[in-house]
Amino acid sequence: MRNFLRRTLPLLSLLVGLLPASTQAAPALWRISDADSSVWLFGSIHVLDKDRDWRTPRFDAALAAADHVYFEIVLDVDAYATLTRLSMLYGNNRDGRQLSDYLTAEQQARLQAFLDAHGLSRELIEPMRPWMADLTLMSVTLAAGGEAALTQQAGVELVLLDEIDEDRRRELETAEAQFRMFAGPPDAVQVESLMRTIEIGGSPEQSLGTLAELWHAGDVEALARTMNQALGSVDSPMYKRLLSDRNRRWAAQIGQMLADNEDAMIIVGAGHLAGPVGVPTLLGAAGFKVERMDRSMAPAPTPGRPNRRR
Repeated sequence: MRNFLRRTLPLLSLLVGLLPASTQAAPALWRISDADSSVWLFGSIHVLDKDRDWRTPRFDAALAAADHVYFEIVLDVDAYATLTRLSMLYGNNRDGRQLSDYLTAEQQARLQAFLDAHGLSRELIEPMRPWMADLTLMSVTLAAGGEAALTQQAGVELVLLDEIDEDRRRELETAEAQFRMFAGPPDAVQVESLMRTIEIGGSPEQSLGTLAELWHAGDVEALARTMNQALGSVDSPMYKRLLSDRNRRWAAQIGQMLADNEDAMIIVGAGHLAGPVGVPTLLGAAGFKVERMDRSMAPAPTPGRPNRRR
């Protein structure tokens, strides 16, 4: 179960990858301001090579200066225990049904062809609800050719967690809220998403390396196009539930941070920061000043405390 969680749960934002060694780091970083305060917004990737150099002086200075660092959820030891419990509660059928019971004969044939192509046993996913099977197969698709390496990686959030004191850590939502978000759509919508994952499973655009290159280069618009392919159009039920609705809630929370003059850095999956309903776009539409700082020549902020990197 632990290895399964390491592969699957970080896919909540659908952005995982291994970074190419030769490119210069420029992950997207924004400064959001009102008349008298500002916060930092960083697009993360949830799985990457532990030894990869992705940090920049501007990012480190902003992180060190922040009184509070917000993650989607804080993935500490207690959180992993909660995620394990919730994956059983929301991800598995508890009424005797099997995954096959949700699918038509044609959909079952497509699923079996995918499993055969990837050398997977049907018994692995039969107890699961469609949304959990969807994430499981997505993790296999993304990790194709590198699944063993994937379990040895740590994402941005886990890398940073060790250097951020507990009293600075904050989260934008709870683990239970995330699981309800995935488990909540009607069965037909979950099955539609599962079938889309099977359909695009072999697409190079959905590979670990491609997603990582886009993140590493700060190409948020290309990430938005990738999200559209994975989740459907911007007005599709899954896109709305997994991205648009959450982005609007987070934009409201960030607006309140600015109203409270809170010194904060917000770190969320880079897919949430792209496209017409990305968090920066929503904040700009709300009247806040939105500056893309990873490509700016302005000086880095002066740290308010020593950098806590270990």
